[in-house]
Amino acid sequence: MSDWHMIDDLLLAANKYGASDLIVRTDDRVRMRIHGSVITVSPDQVPIQSRAQVKAMIEHMLRHHHEQVDIEKQKSMDFHYSLENVAHFRIHMMRTNGAFGIVARVIPKKIPSFEDLHLPPVIREITNNRNGLIIIAGATGSGKSTTMATMLNHIISHRAVHVVTIEDPMEFRYGTNKKGTVCQRQLGEDVATYSDGLSDALREAPDIIVAGEARDREVIQLALQASETGHLVMVTVHATTAVGTMQRLMSAFALDEQDAIRERLGQNLRAIVVQKLLPTKGSKGRIAALEVLICNSVIRHYILENRFGDIPKAIEEGTTIYGSQTFDQHLQQMVEKGMVEYEEALANAVQREDFVMRMGRDVEV
Repeated sequence: MSDWHMIDDLLLAANKYGASDLIVRTDDRVRMRIHGSVITVSPDQVPIQSRAQVKAMIEHMLRHHHEQVDIEKQKSMDFHYSLENVAHFRIHMMRTNGAFGIVARVIPKKIPSFEDLHLPPVIREITNNRNGLIIIAGATGSGKSTTMATMLNHIISHRAVHVVTIEDPMEFRYGTNKKGTVCQRQLGEDVATYSDGLSDALREAPDIIVAGEARDREVIQLALQASETGHLVMVTVHATTAVGTMQRLMSAFALDEQDAIRERLGQNLRAIVVQKLLPTKGSKGRIAALEVLICNSVIRHYILENRFGDIPKAIEEGTTIYGSQTFDQHLQQMVEKGMVEYEEALANAVQREDFVMRMGRDVEV
């Protein structure tokens, strides 16, 4: 096949072996992240690549890009790439020691179900919201995009809605044979900035707006505005707890603005889902541990009164009625069900001493 390149073979292999990422760097061995662990490919199987060879890989993947790119002038770049009928990939190109590196995230063609991801029932219930703000949070590589895609795919499968997404880069693709429809806009190709995309979306008759990452003041303002005008807005945030997520949003604003932002957040927030990926017992895959905040009247009161320190306890106490849960509650369940090792859960617990006692173990002195 004349239009085929070694990088296509490597991406094909990454998808075949269930890798989440392919890592290629000039003058280094090729590596793949499989079930959370970095696996090195023997040079006997894949030779170490020169600067020119890695550059050629990047140029091959950019051959159909919407604009000409001189990669020698790029310090880094994000774009999407597809192997037809195989998988989509989120590509990050970077300069490293004057040469080139590639990190390719594998995006399966099939959007997983709630059951595939072992998500608790409350995540499905969150998708029943018709307006307000839903936040999916977690560190880079924690599966935020996958969880959001699963939620969105469920919504359009069951409701006749118009969804507008602003993505950088575009990842999952949504079928056109659903009750609802998704208009996906690629940052840089279909729209210049997140802010432009959000402003446009308000004029595009949406029921749901997926605003990508809420990382600056203007995007957060527009997301809140959209949630206040009857839309359901979904965003991602880089944060590790539900309280940390809200504080991260508020930190984008000056101190004299934060009371007003906290009030708007308290009135419009519907749920925060924060996740971490943990290796499963036996290391046969990874599974998400979740903290889930459902914004009930108690939590709304704590937000409005600036009592963030009381929120974790309210999350824990709302488990039976609302389905909310702290990380440590979910970690306990996962250990008890034999899904993850106790040591792995303990390493990821938020309150480690409390977690040890919760599990009925002796606290080390």
